[in-house]
Amino acid sequence: MPSPSSLTSAPHRLIRAIRRAFNQFLALPLATVAGFVGLNAGVYLADRVWSEGRVPDGLAWLGKLCGDHQAIGSLLTTLASSIITVTSITFSLLLIAVQQGSAALTAQVTDQFMMRRANQLYFGYFVGLSVFVLLTLLTNSAFHRPVFGTMLALIMTTAALCLIILMIYNTIDQMRPEQIVLFIHRRILRAREHDEPVLSQTRRAPRRHWVLASTIRSPESGHVVGVERTQLRTAVESRGRGGVELELLVPLGSQLAVGDPLFALRVDPHQVLDPKHREEIAHAAVAAVTFDAGRDLKQDARYGLHQLATIAWTSTSTAKSNPNPGQSVVHALRDIIALWSPREADPQEDPSSPLVYADRTPSEATDALELIILVASESMQAQTLADALRTVAILLGHVSQPTAERLADVARRAVSSLGEHVLTRQLAAALDELTDALDRRGFATIAGAVADAATQLGASLGKLNSRSTRVPAVAGP
Repeated sequence: MPSPSSLTSAPHRLIRAIRRAFNQFLALPLATVAGFVGLNAGVYLADRVWSEGRVPDGLAWLGKLCGDHQAIGSLLTTLASSIITVTSITFSLLLIAVQQGSAALTAQVTDQFMMRRANQLYFGYFVGLSVFVLLTLLTNSAFHRPVFGTMLALIMTTAALCLIILMIYNTIDQMRPEQIVLFIHRRILRAREHDEPVLSQTRRAPRRHWVLASTIRSPESGHVVGVERTQLRTAVESRGRGGVELELLVPLGSQLAVGDPLFALRVDPHQVLDPKHREEIAHAAVAAVTFDAGRDLKQDARYGLHQLATIAWTSTSTAKSNPNPGQSVVHALRDIIALWSPREADPQEDPSSPLVYADRTPSEATDALELIILVASESMQAQTLADALRTVAILLGHVSQPTAERLADVARRAVSSLGEHVLTRQLAAALDELTDALDRRGFATIAGAVADAATQLGASLGKLNSRSTRVPAVAGP
């Protein structure tokens, strides 16, 4: 295995962190500030007409309105102090609102707040305006009267004060659980598009009967955020001559520790791989992987699914006992699974590729739904459980067979948690729908298990039982 010290071409973690910060938040605010600086430079050139005595026709009144450089300096000083004070107070209040929302749900609230373009533009506008006013104040002197700059600063400051109202409303609206889930939902669907090049250039399953030549292990810790597929394919094909394949053992976005399995190198049993070539492929494989300390929702759909599952688990459990976010997540997962299901029946892949990558993202969507069913038993949220089971029933009516098989298994496992609940009318209706959907899709055995569980749970109605004794255990032989 290549040692970590040999990977001199790997980017430094600090560079990756800076790149991630710009990608997630800093790019637009800094670009906005730079735009204000450029605007100030252009306005400075335009303001030279006042100091050179070339007053534009019809604008003499503007110079008289602004007054001499002392009056302009006093006005700009007032504007600068006002905008900086208002910006500081407003941003502090907004960050408190975000913190409260994060405490109510999870830290995912902070991620989605930072990634919204509108929020980035707000921060950039207020900081850029402060810089513009300060630079305009700096250029004010007895030899240079920034008349145009002062008027622009006054107009943009007035607009900023009005913008505060919109910014406060948007921030409060963004803290609603439905909006947070909707934002992550949309990001997941967009991030899934980044998986398509990876899927179209790899195969889904390794070739049977090929021999495992070696396991290539991770040289460092962190999240696997990217793989240079072209570089890797060239290295395998040039040295393997069609008899070697390389499988990425972990999905993109996975967090690894030093020494964790990363690649599996397999060889055609009728071919001998030279030890030197095997070592070169191992070095190329490790060099092709990009590690990072964090994950990016823009390119990692699995990270979005993790966020949705975390929000649903936190809100549905007795830690928060809030059914609303969990139900919003259930509806989002239903949409995601329905959109991704057709691709599972006809997966994208390159049959000639020596690279193997198992697509586990669709499975994680159904796993998230399964987790919601599990945590609903801990908090006895019958309405959330009913929504989740009804979602399984609806999806079974139209999804592809691979997805249907996973959903049927979710229904089978859900039977184990039903004894914690009271058979409300809503839950009884959901179980009936699920039983019918399973039966129509051909999962008769699981449908029978769900129906029997509903019958046993119904037998406890009208009787005083604790959670542990609501459904009696079946006596042994």
